[in-house]
Amino acid sequence: MTGASVPVTRDQGPPAFVRDRLTATAYGGLAVYAYVLYALGPLLPLLRQDLRLSYALMSLHSTAFAAGAMLTNLLFRRLRTRLDHRVLFWSALAALALGSLLLATGLSATVTLAAAVLGGIGGALLQTTALAVLAEHHGGHESLRARALVEANAAASVSALAAPLVISGLESAGAAWNWCLVLPALALAALYPALRAEPLRPNATPSAGTAPPTGTAPEPAHADRPSGSFPLRAALCGLVVGFEFCLAYYAAPLLTDTAHLTDSQASAALALFYGGELVGRLAGSRLTAGARAARSAALVTGSLTVAATGFLALWLASTTWVALLGLVLGGLGVANLFPLTLSLAVSAAPGRTDQATARVQLAVSTCIMLAPLLLGTLSDRLGVRSAFGLAGLLLPLAAALLATGRRRPAPVDVSPSGVTPHVRH
Repeated sequence: MTGASVPVTRDQGPPAFVRDRLTATAYGGLAVYAYVLYALGPLLPLLRQDLRLSYALMSLHSTAFAAGAMLTNLLFRRLRTRLDHRVLFWSALAALALGSLLLATGLSATVTLAAAVLGGIGGALLQTTALAVLAEHHGGHESLRARALVEANAAASVSALAAPLVISGLESAGAAWNWCLVLPALALAALYPALRAEPLRPNATPSAGTAPPTGTAPEPAHADRPSGSFPLRAALCGLVVGFEFCLAYYAAPLLTDTAHLTDSQASAALALFYGGELVGRLAGSRLTAGARAARSAALVTGSLTVAATGFLALWLASTTWVALLGLVLGGLGVANLFPLTLSLAVSAAPGRTDQATARVQLAVSTCIMLAPLLLGTLSDRLGVRSAFGLAGLLLPLAAALLATGRRRPAPVDVSPSGVTPHVRH
């Protein structure tokens, strides 16, 4: 019996990844935020020296920054219902620039702590808005979202690498390190005239890299509920970022204490850590191409292993070159932990990108607030090296959360291509 031929449907894979103006704007905002965030690592020891602060009070600045970030993420959903992404983005960038200027010019811990809070509010709002835009704009396929988030962090790594080099260059030239915090205001002055008209509405103009797969079914009513793995993945994201900032804030004091480098030399050495992050994120952009959740989890496992190796080399080093090698390996290891774990968390809350991103950022801010402060308090009592060893405990905890989260049920897959449908807010 002869019948009509039936066309064979082939899996054409994910659509092409497109870097449009919206993507470029989000990348730029994250780069400015990363510059300020990662400048805190090398500049806080210098601020401690100038204002004669204890380690605990020095670390309180990172806690104040994180507290501002927590406040922002608690209120983000309410802000998002009243203001669009464009208003949030540019207001956040202005607040970050103002906080940076106040931190540069403050002559007392009271002023600099207030500046850190303002910077945290602006920085967290900027980051959460930009990440939500990217995750939603490129959310038609797991690999597109992961690639956008990894590339955004690669752009941020360029700024992170620049921060200690700018500070070290200013010190070498005999200029005050405070001038490094003028750059966010200059970036705002350069970006706003060029990009202020960008609507920053995800998928406002559909492109090949953002359209949902053809034949996607409508989202069922229960798809808005995060899966049971979401809290674990959010906590995982917080732990890996907490570990990253323990390295960023306390690698320099550790090098001063154990390798006998000057404060300026130790701050400059952090460029190796940020350089390792940059290399790792550039490589991660390619490794995440076409990656699904299972491969992303495997990449997180590998990254945790490299980060642990770098941490042990830095912590136990008996020579300076081994410690510096540990910095590079630590940067390589933590490079993609945040974007990959964020992508895993967002995939566990289909249809709720803004809310999921804000909740993850809340977990991240909590860990950034508590981990360095605990290290600072213990450093005053036990010494930097002994206290620093406790940061390594965050990695096995992260590995345990990753393993547990992989055993929890994933969100219901309702699309023919195996990709959860993208929902516009």
